[in-house]
Amino acid sequence: MGAEKYQQMVYQRMQEKFRKWAESDSIKEKELYAFLHMLKGTAGSVGLNELTIIASEKLLTINDASEKEWLKGEWTLYLSSLLEALSFYETNNFPQVAMEETTAPTINNITKEFILIIDDDMVFISYLKNVLEEKGFSVIIAHNGKRGIELIYELQPAIVFLDIMLPDIDGFSILNNIKKIKKDRTFIAVMSSHHSKENRVRAFELGAMDFVSKPVDEEVLLAYVINRLAYRKELEYAIVIDELTQIYNRKYFESQLKMLIQKYEKTSEVFTIAILDIDYFKKVNDTYGHLIGDEVLRGFAALVKELKRDQDIFCRYGGEEFILLMPNTEAEEGYKLVEKIRLAMGQKVFSTNTANFHVTFSSGMMVINKCYTHPKKLLEAADQALYSAKEAGRNRVVLFDSSIVDMKKSEKLKVIVIDDVYIIRDIIARHFEGLSTSDQVAIEVATFGDGIQFLQSSWYDPNYKYVILLDWMLPNMSGIEVLKKIRANYTSKEVIVSMLTSQIGEEYVLEAFQNGADDYIRKPFQIADVSSRILHLAERIFNGSKA
Repeated sequence: MGAEKYQQMVYQRMQEKFRKWAESDSIKEKELYAFLHMLKGTAGSVGLNELTIIASEKLLTINDASEKEWLKGEWTLYLSSLLEALSFYETNNFPQVAMEETTAPTINNITKEFILIIDDDMVFISYLKNVLEEKGFSVIIAHNGKRGIELIYELQPAIVFLDIMLPDIDGFSILNNIKKIKKDRTFIAVMSSHHSKENRVRAFELGAMDFVSKPVDEEVLLAYVINRLAYRKELEYAIVIDELTQIYNRKYFESQLKMLIQKYEKTSEVFTIAILDIDYFKKVNDTYGHLIGDEVLRGFAALVKELKRDQDIFCRYGGEEFILLMPNTEAEEGYKLVEKIRLAMGQKVFSTNTANFHVTFSSGMMVINKCYTHPKKLLEAADQALYSAKEAGRNRVVLFDSSIVDMKKSEKLKVIVIDDVYIIRDIIARHFEGLSTSDQVAIEVATFGDGIQFLQSSWYDPNYKYVILLDWMLPNMSGIEVLKKIRANYTSKEVIVSMLTSQIGEEYVLEAFQNGADDYIRKPFQIADVSSRILHLAERIFNGSKA
């Protein structure tokens, strides 16, 4: 489809508009402005530069919000040069070209990288769509702002070209409505013939990444699209790759796990998931330092990348915990691969300036089945197998089976409230008595009226994990002093501390965190909010405790 077709479509649009206006006694100035604005952007894009020049000159003397009525004689005189150009078109009897309605395809029929054009000028978007699709890009269109917003949220396009003037809502309002779309790495470019400094500034302030002026040059447009899509791929790579180990991260793992589950539900193709957790990693950090610890993580990641198969997906889940997803893999095959990696890891030598040492890992494995198709259940099963491997002495691979659930002892969490106000201690204790974070975690509650009483008690039991709610203002010894003494002996892997305070100010928050607090809750508070915070902290402490 050449530019000639779209030139003819521009003239046809002019014919239709002038014919419609001629049927009325008058038109509003803002209608006249909208038409000339459309013509300025579209005509130049398809090679009708003389029409763009005329429209640009006419726009200088009218207002886009004016309700002034233009009589037929007035607007026909004002647009005489355009009417003359249209008369020439009609005299030469150019063939009629059908105006194409292009609708958005269904979600299932579009590719991941597609471009959305939000514009009400059918000629312009038909032309733009053709230019881009001839180069292999997938393009969808929206004729108004409401539909444009829907498509942005539903389909998350790679690039959005957004006109300022739309029939229902202006482009700036759309930008204001979709600010959070930037999280999805969508490039939003305002494309308009209204390219004044004020409009450019406003567009960028509201979150647009670019401002493309109409008329559009075809070569520049294509170069722009190629550039932005390439940059988007670089961003996506950075977002799913763990910076330290250069393997996939947790975000990517979660997306791939969902895809494998969906495939299993459709085709019954099984897969195996393995959690690989480095043994005694805290001891490595404590003995050799965190820089050597990082070298161990990088070395382990490189070893697995070398030994895994091409189809396997290897990710860092967090800390010293990694996950290997093995598509189209039964239990026996998956076990052999992880065991091969385990043996190789045991032979690998890590070095410091003064010593050589070896590191091992434990692994829990799970094969998907009809009873375990939820991501959380699959991970919990593999995690239970990992727990069993560590309980059995570490440096081994354990495949999940139902007996492991019974063998796994219940996790124990103790919530300690240190506050001199009795009613606060009582409310929190009553709320948490008998409450559990899951079937495997039981919560106990202990309360103390001051910090000295707490520190002098035999409160710590290594069989428990702790969340301590610590009031800032305590008699005899401040909460900060109590916090310092806790942190002198226990890390956040064993004891999580949340400060309770009515103190207001950034300096108090900063002081709390600098001295080892994990959370900060201001008084007065709702017990439901505190409950939610504690359960979240409890989940964190148990997820990070397997070393």
